[in-house]
Amino acid sequence: MQNTTAKAQGCMNPYLTAFVILLPGFISLVASSATNTCQNHIAGYFAATPYETNSVITAYMIAGGVTLPVFGWVVNIFGKKNVAYFSLIMFALGALMCILVRDLYLLIIARVIQGVGSGCLLPLSQQVLLEVFPPEKKSVAMGLFGFAAMFAPLAGPAIGGYLTDNYSWQWVFIINIPLSIISIPLIKYFVPDSHKKGDSKKKEIHVDIPGLMGIIIGMGCLQMVLDKGEQYNWFDTPWIYWCTMASVVAFVFFYVWELEYKHPIVKIRVFKNVNFLVGTTISAFINILLYSTLLLIPMFVQNILGYSPSLAGLTVLPRAIACLIGLFVFGEVARYVENRLLTVIGFLILSYSVFMFSSLNSEASMASVIIPNIILGIGISCAFVPITALSFLTLKKDMVADAAGMHAFFKNIVTAGSTALSSTFITRVSEVHQNYLVENLSRFNLTFQNHLAVLQSKFSIYFSPYMAAKKANGFLYKEMIYQSKMSAFYDIFQLLSLLCLLIIPLILFIRVPKKPSKTN
Repeated sequence: MQNTTAKAQGCMNPYLTAFVILLPGFISLVASSATNTCQNHIAGYFAATPYETNSVITAYMIAGGVTLPVFGWVVNIFGKKNVAYFSLIMFALGALMCILVRDLYLLIIARVIQGVGSGCLLPLSQQVLLEVFPPEKKSVAMGLFGFAAMFAPLAGPAIGGYLTDNYSWQWVFIINIPLSIISIPLIKYFVPDSHKKGDSKKKEIHVDIPGLMGIIIGMGCLQMVLDKGEQYNWFDTPWIYWCTMASVVAFVFFYVWELEYKHPIVKIRVFKNVNFLVGTTISAFINILLYSTLLLIPMFVQNILGYSPSLAGLTVLPRAIACLIGLFVFGEVARYVENRLLTVIGFLILSYSVFMFSSLNSEASMASVIIPNIILGIGISCAFVPITALSFLTLKKDMVADAAGMHAFFKNIVTAGSTALSSTFITRVSEVHQNYLVENLSRFNLTFQNHLAVLQSKFSIYFSPYMAAKKANGFLYKEMIYQSKMSAFYDIFQLLSLLCLLIIPLILFIRVPKKPSKTN
């Protein structure tokens, strides 16, 4: 009977399996970014502030991040299918609670439950794809994986905005329930599982409580700091400082404990593999570019160009489409072009596309915003497909599950940090530019005095001389704030462009095993 099952699984179409296993991963990632566009509606529904409703987003990320490092341990004990069933049930249950609750704090708890369910879905899809596709088609497998990993977060805001505008914010959660229910029987029949019945009974299950507590405390405190740091002025607030220290201590303890404990939940030694270490680092930087620009570009077009939220979403949507097409194209190209070379080309495209944003001004058209976004989407797909394949190329098969969890976990931490730092960078660097630009608003500056006199004469048509002078000063001060913020955006785009070039030498450390010569 077992031989028949194994034979059936061996004959299974890998593309059908890919579709079935990627569906849950796709909806879990869409759920992480779809709430960005309905945050204001949630705030209005619960009569809460934007800072309070932001916890609805971060609670999901924290819960999902905590489950990532234990993914390999859980799969090895319970099997892929059982983990998938549990994750989908938790995900759907959390979504159902999000619809029914009438209190913001209960909504946050519901999002934690949904996040716990989402954490294992993406690394699970990555592991299955690496197993069902033959070695010569690993790049194709990673191209399909990139569809969920890259396209879903980009499509999330557009999907969430459409559902919110045409129905209500609850539909952002309602849509998750039927998709989760459909996924369960599909996984049962179309996803292979090496875990046999009775395996969990034969194995002695060791629950690494200290390691689990270390990662929960570390991730929870870190996400709290990143989420609330800007609101409470970072380390000027004592509890932010103590949360940071607790996070550092918890991560150090977790690292040392997992190295020395006989039955760790996370096999950290997987990072001894050079390809996996370097590839994960480079993949994390791709995530930095993806999520940082996903935050910065809508901010730029709304704050600098005056676009509405719906128009801001439309400027990012072409990037998602370009990324989607590129993932399949470069998945095939990677079979014929050396993967390291393809990664270098991808980073050169990324550097150029991000630098293009630093040339935009207040008169920029929508086309001048969309074109760099399209090029950025091409660059992301060009770099993502080969580097993900290279990361897992030299790993043993029994290490794939642990590696997939740690790969996603490491990227989750870096992404969360970069997103928070990007927002802080704009705020702080714009203040630096204000210190320099404010010197121009002086009575000794003839250009300023000339502009002030012109504006004052125009305002005096409708207002008294006193109010005209006040409004003219206010208008120029507002213009100074506008210019300083625009300069901060230029700085971060140029910095990200430079980092793309600096990351390229790391690719040289990746090893590609020589293909054995064919013999008759």
